[in-house]
Amino acid sequence: MSKLSNVIFNWMDGSLFFRGLTAFLNFFKQVAMGSFIVGFFTGEDTANGARIGFFPWLADKIFNGLPKPFKPPNDWFSGLSNLVKGSWLLSTVANGLGTPIPLGVHRGKGGIKSALVWAFYALPVWLMAVVILTAPALPTMIVAGLLVPVLIFTILSRKVDINPLVITLLLFIGINFVAGFLSATPSSSIQIAMLVSLFMLTAVILPALISTRETVDFFFLVFLAGAGFAGIVGFYQFVAGYAGQVYVDVQTFGDIRFRIVSTLGNPNVYGMFLVLTTPIAAACVFFLKHPFLKLCSGGLTVLLVANVLLTYSRGSYLALALVIGVFVLMMEKRFVVLFIPALLAVPFLLPPAMLNRLLSIFDMTDTSAAFRVSIWRGSVRIIQDFWMSGIGQGAEAFNRIFPYYAPAATFAEHSHNLILQIMLELGIVGLIVFIGVLACYFKIMVNFMRRQTELRLRMMAAAMISAVIGFLSQGMMDYVFYNFRLLLVFYIFLGLGIAFAKIYDKKGVQENA
Repeated sequence: MSKLSNVIFNWMDGSLFFRGLTAFLNFFKQVAMGSFIVGFFTGEDTANGARIGFFPWLADKIFNGLPKPFKPPNDWFSGLSNLVKGSWLLSTVANGLGTPIPLGVHRGKGGIKSALVWAFYALPVWLMAVVILTAPALPTMIVAGLLVPVLIFTILSRKVDINPLVITLLLFIGINFVAGFLSATPSSSIQIAMLVSLFMLTAVILPALISTRETVDFFFLVFLAGAGFAGIVGFYQFVAGYAGQVYVDVQTFGDIRFRIVSTLGNPNVYGMFLVLTTPIAAACVFFLKHPFLKLCSGGLTVLLVANVLLTYSRGSYLALALVIGVFVLMMEKRFVVLFIPALLAVPFLLPPAMLNRLLSIFDMTDTSAAFRVSIWRGSVRIIQDFWMSGIGQGAEAFNRIFPYYAPAATFAEHSHNLILQIMLELGIVGLIVFIGVLACYFKIMVNFMRRQTELRLRMMAAAMISAVIGFLSQGMMDYVFYNFRLLLVFYIFLGLGIAFAKIYDKKGVQENA
């Protein structure tokens, strides 16, 4: 079979059609790179690696144009340095976050000034660690409040790498603000645009805050600690017999007593969160080097998988299966043959309640499936009229417009589909730019994975790619960004992935030099 495939691909690669297609794409690339519009937004790579163009220049001025007054000092006030270094916890966290405690030399006012400068330099990375740890649990506005000083002090202390992902993400943020002003309900949509933009900037800030391998690893641990807390809460809800049945269709699924929601308040939202976090927990079993941390990662993986099952979220079941499939394809294609026996074993491994829940995907009489189809029909009708500008962000804008297009008396807060919702809110340009953000992320991660020979690095990269694919696949059945904390976790995930690829690739280049 493999020989036949090679023959077919060799023939296709040398065919007149593919040679013509390659020539057309190369011509299109040259034309696009010479376009004023393309250069205005994306810029052009120069010989020294810099990017020219108005939008990259503006982004560089915003993030790197101001003075950087806060830099790590070489020494501290001696008494304070000895006190802090005497704490194992503080010293470990400071080293892990890339802000080690300076030596204690000063004994006068100069030492106190150095300590303050270090505190302002360390503030954004310490607060970012708190944000990552507490994002699944804290109220949205508290997390947003923590991110504001993170953004300010990052700009005043770190240099931000202006790359295609950053440029595309900033363009997407700009489109969000334009859509907010053009919204059917500007007052609410502009507020949402501000909040969403702040959360999106975490993908820009994180790579600037992470400068060493140790810091990358530490942030992975912080990310998993937040997921672990959510997993413990979810398991406690199962043990304690969480009584809420608001998300259970008791007529169709009478054997389901409850669905756990953990700290996210909704089983489907919590399932989406788990689709992002579970692959990283599993990859850390191989990625982390310390035996105790490997053991903790393995236990956390089991806990999170159990939580996925207890959400009874059909979309999460399928998304996690897709994550596993994509991961196996990327790591070892030969194991794909195991998919068939694995699928055949599912009916014998899953409890009847979970199996019935999964098979109900194909039952169009199910109220949840029929409800989604009805909403999709109404959403498509809106897009037909507002495909260029969109109607604006948020439930208020959606509820203002949707009743005029909804079939019968359907009521919904959103379209239950990520692609439909982005195009419905931001228009076709917003959807294209969002796809561009994802394309930049996947390009960075795939190229990184191709360059690596170390198994643990390849596994972590494959996990970060497959997790995003699984998360987006779940977006085909639900609007995964309706919960703002989940949106924040997604962009934190992208930022961690970019920082991971940047730091480990840079180190590899240095070692091979």
